[in-house]
Amino acid sequence: MRSLAHQQGNHQFTGPPGSALMSDCNMMHGSGNNITPFPRSNIFIVFNSAENVPGEPFAAASPRPTWVASRVFTPVG
Repeated sequence: MRSLAHQQGNHQFTGPPGSALMSDCNMMHGSGNNITPFPRSNIFIVFNSAENVPGEPFAAASPRPTWVASRVFTPVG
């Protein structure tokens, strides 16, 4: 992260209450502690191919819970 910040610079998102930032989850990013007295929420939405269904876990004792990895594979649209 340090090397990328030195090469590409560091950009901070700030905005008025109710603002949102949308970015690709594969983008290098970092997030520090919320140092304000106001709450901050993060929502992560992942769109995947309907053919890319979760399989049996490789190293975990059980599958991820449905709130992390849905078992509904209906295509959107």
